[in-house]
Amino acid sequence: MAPPGLQRLLAGYLPVNLLQAAITLGAVMVFSRLLTPAEYGHYALATTLMLWVQTLLFYWLQTGISRFHDTARDAGRLPRLLATAYVAAILMVILLGGIGLIVAEFSAYRPLILAGLAALLARSLFAVGLDLHRAAHRVRRYAWLEGVQYLLSLLLGVLFAIYLDWGALAPLLGLALGNVTVLLADIPYLARQTGGLAWSREDLRLLAGYGLPLTFSFLFGLVVAGSDRFFIAWLMDESAVGVYAVAYALADRTLTILFNWVGMATVPLAFSALASGGENAARQVMSAAAKSLILLALPAAAGLAATAAPLAAVVVGPDFRATTAHIVPWIALAGLLNGAMVHYAAHAFLIARRTRALLGTTVLAAAVNVALNLLLIPTWGLNGAIAATIVAYAVGLGARLLLMRARFPIPLALPDLMKGLAACALMWAALAAIPWPPTWVGLLAAVATGVACYGAAALILNVSGARRWVPARWFGRSPS
Repeated sequence: MAPPGLQRLLAGYLPVNLLQAAITLGAVMVFSRLLTPAEYGHYALATTLMLWVQTLLFYWLQTGISRFHDTARDAGRLPRLLATAYVAAILMVILLGGIGLIVAEFSAYRPLILAGLAALLARSLFAVGLDLHRAAHRVRRYAWLEGVQYLLSLLLGVLFAIYLDWGALAPLLGLALGNVTVLLADIPYLARQTGGLAWSREDLRLLAGYGLPLTFSFLFGLVVAGSDRFFIAWLMDESAVGVYAVAYALADRTLTILFNWVGMATVPLAFSALASGGENAARQVMSAAAKSLILLALPAAAGLAATAAPLAAVVVGPDFRATTAHIVPWIALAGLLNGAMVHYAAHAFLIARRTRALLGTTVLAAAVNVALNLLLIPTWGLNGAIAATIVAYAVGLGARLLLMRARFPIPLALPDLMKGLAACALMWAALAAIPWPPTWVGLLAAVATGVACYGAAALILNVSGARRWVPARWFGRSPS
């Protein structure tokens, strides 16, 4: 059961994560119908590359702010730390903008590059502010800013696609304008937090020393998650990338949102617990997070896999349905392994400040992924890309659990894990016994059945203390 602090943060971040899940579903529904598979493939490749560049140049600032926010605040130097981070961010925006314009000038994909560059620059600066709000536990501000960005980006992208027929440019320009809007709205508040741009070399070294190993670690993690798209484009074609990316967004993105929801509450709370109570207090937060993920992530992955056919029939466009129904169950498994590796096991390395060791495990997983993609895609096609991803995530997760076993043992909550798997098996059996019609009614009925079956099984087995959420008299307990 989550401690009160984690419960409160999870509740605060729930609306924006529900909105993000709805926006993700809506984007897949709309753009898989408005874009051709090739256009969706170009869009998927552009957003993957944007995320890689953003991570390489800005992630060290985001993680540094999260890690050192409380200690800098207590020492009275938080404005200087934030000013240092923003001076570095602004300089990198200028450098990246110049390089991007030069590359676009000599590229056959000039419009795509310019649209992606605009979205990348705005998102990068906005993301630094979001991590500041998250580190300071300003949940409401974080939720409003990110929520408005999600809605505005999707609405603008849809309008550009419908009325201007801009293809892959439409969602990219929607992202750009959505992020610019919320960034401009947040700048006055951020300026008051920094108190100017009086940066410090000492703080810059602190941010870089902690954040750069994490940056490369996270970047290699993104290589594991996204390099298959470039291999598919190279060894197959952009249309194959498009249908693969739609299925991936439907399954993996849904699970990533769920893992990130728990992670965005856990990480700053664990750092605060570490600063005030030491490693034992941080481990208690990690244990509560593990139980929350078992209660929520396991059934989400199992439900996606069990309802893949009606989900594909209802949500995605006709050109994407057959592939989506086939690979969603496997991507759900990959997403579960990825979430455990990136959004849980990695937190122990952050708490113990073993960022170089974290980088080593990620490089290992990335190397396995690249080698298997080259080996399997020419023979198995999209199935080869999925197999490579699953094996790479399993190797990365295993390496992280083994490496941190002595320094900072990660709470695994094995009894709750076994009970959670049993509850998911019961839910799967119930869903598999019924031939769900490929309609909205069939999909909603399948989801309702899955939720009811898992909920009942979780209460009976008391998965992660689930009975505490219902009246005590239901299970013969005295109220506490």
